[in-house]
Amino acid sequence: MSESNQLSGLPAERVVDAVQVLVRLRRSLERVETGLSLPQYQLLSMVRGGGERSARLADKLAVRKPTLTAAADALVAAGLLEREADPGDRRVVRVRITEAGLAAVRSAEEQLAAALAPLFGDAAAHLDGGGEALLDCFDALDGALNRRFAEHRARHLAAAEATRAE
Repeated sequence: MSESNQLSGLPAERVVDAVQVLVRLRRSLERVETGLSLPQYQLLSMVRGGGERSARLADKLAVRKPTLTAAADALVAAGLLEREADPGDRRVVRVRITEAGLAAVRSAEEQLAAALAPLFGDAAAHLDGGGEALLDCFDALDGALNRRFAEHRARHLAAAEATRAE
């Protein structure tokens, strides 16, 4: 088991068990027919808040820019995303969700939530604090992921700045 797991004070075998549960949850989500793949759903969800630069989206999704470009191309072709020039810098291209894309995301969210609701209900019934305790765990994981992304982004920007300064 990695040093980071040992340093966190968590039992290594419990961390492995949690990873296996997360993989099984992802497989459960992949089996729900929403009309979107999970990567497409994730990309559309991230763009929903407003136009995003491709490089930033690639960072958020932890993929390389060519991978993101290919995914965005498919969603643009399907009418779910649009590309637009950044008004402040014409060299920068942003992707923006369309009305059809918003409808697709909402539909996918309803279907995914409906598919997992019974599972979450069953799990919550076995926790002190019930559903709120389960959802609090997801909120804590979301916060940890956001902090990790912010740290990664800060390191990436610092490295890019150091390279430019050389």
